Amino acid sequence: MARFGRVLDRVDLQGGKRNNAYIYRDPQKGGKWHLHFLNRETDQKHRFVLKRPNGGFPNPSPLGEDEALGLAQERYIELRTRTDRGEVVNVLTIGDMVDRFLEREAKRISNRPHEGITAARHRLIRNQCRHFLNYCSDGRGGPKKKVHLVRRGFLDGYQYWREEQTNELDKQGHKLPRPTTLNGEFSTIKRMWREVALAKGFVTRDQLPEVPYAKAPKDQSYRRSAFSVEEWVQMEKAARLYWIEGKSRYDEDGNPMGYQKITRGPNKGESSDRPITRNNLYGVNKGKGTRQSERAKNQLTHRQMLYLAMRISMESGIRIGSLRKIRWSHISENKTLSGEDRKIWCIVEVPAENTKTGRWYELSAPIASHLERLKKISKPKTKTDLLFRNQTTGKEFSDRIWRDGLLEMLVEAGLATWADPNSINQRKVEVSSGKTLTWYSFRHTWITFALERGVPIATVCNNCDTSIEYIQGHYFHYVAKRATEALSTGRKGLKAAVGKDWMRDPYVEG
Repeated sequence: MARFGRVLDRVDLQGGKRNNAYIYRDPQKGGKWHLHFLNRETDQKHRFVLKRPNGGFPNPSPLGEDEALGLAQERYIELRTRTDRGEVVNVLTIGDMVDRFLEREAKRISNRPHEGITAARHRLIRNQCRHFLNYCSDGRGGPKKKVHLVRRGFLDGYQYWREEQTNELDKQGHKLPRPTTLNGEFSTIKRMWREVALAKGFVTRDQLPEVPYAKAPKDQSYRRSAFSVEEWVQMEKAARLYWIEGKSRYDEDGNPMGYQKITRGPNKGESSDRPITRNNLYGVNKGKGTRQSERAKNQLTHRQMLYLAMRISMESGIRIGSLRKIRWSHISENKTLSGEDRKIWCIVEVPAENTKTGRWYELSAPIASHLERLKKISKPKTKTDLLFRNQTTGKEFSDRIWRDGLLEMLVEAGLATWADPNSINQRKVEVSSGKTLTWYSFRHTWITFALERGVPIATVCNNCDTSIEYIQGHYFHYVAKRATEALSTGRKGLKAAVGKDWMRDPYVEG
């Protein structure tokens, strides 16, 4: 009943009786003129503010009646045409759809694992939507294009367009962005159309654009980057013998980083022809013994802890994100083993909230001695303390500590060089092999080595919380020449049990 108090100066549209079409002024909207329209197919009532093409409004008084009637008549014809074709009445632009989707996603941001999305995930989604909008603006109607007018094959050229816009190759010579990146964008675009345009009735299911799937060419491989045996030996030795002691095995004459003026640190202001050494760059050799600063002591402790994190990752296959959240209460003995084996092997419980998949699982790994050493270094106060805790703040290691520590280890091991010698922070590296080496690479290496050792793929999957399909798609390389021994397993025992005839060579008499 309250609606009638908002209808002033009602005027019925000529020929609009079937759809109960009329114009009126709404006093609660500043007297603006509106169009009322009834969709007889769905019995839904719709009200639209009447606007000029330039965005202005008719005079919000009885004086604006004639202009309002003209605008309403045009809109009425459009609405009748759409309802007669079975299309929805509500309209939504691509730009509005993106805005609504991002607003919904922003409300899902949560610090609690698996109860929403992280701020970093929201930034990624925002960037994906930005690429989509740029694609729409490149001669395809732009953000103002109405979603119900988008053709089914609208996204067919998206992959080619993204590759042309990027116009770069990765280290293996493949076009960027990679298919995995594109499929992530396609997934977000598909979800946006379904959760906003379809769910809110702006399009029908038949009007949804077809979302393609990006496939890598057959001659291209996107296997995960892992350390070779030689690279791992080099990395471990350099970190253990040099890096964790705050020393470098490169002298000043052998420093490949060039010359530049030092503008920060203990050598600030010295001559510009003095080469920057790793000691200067790392900044931990400040004093000796009791004269060493507390910050320098903690930095060296952190180095030892990161070295042990590398060893634990390499020998367990645990995701780095899960390792960063593991607490001492998650470590337990494997009571099924002998006393000697318990000194080597232990059980790590990974709670669901600490995993990427949201599943609880346990893993067995020969890391007991590493954990014992870590406990002596980090000195945890309770079992609820994190394994890797900042010795200065008492909180978990920051992203910077993890990132910078790995890059410094790679450079010290000779596996990488600083990418930009003119940068003070020197936090970008060029890996000599062309691989993309991250903390995840230790997990990839563990999986690769385990498969090469002949560990059953099901055991590998269960111990590192992943699927057989994922292992086969990203790690497993079947080599028939190396499979003979495995395929021969049990043949002799089966031959003895069922007799010789089932394996008799038909081309040999007798």
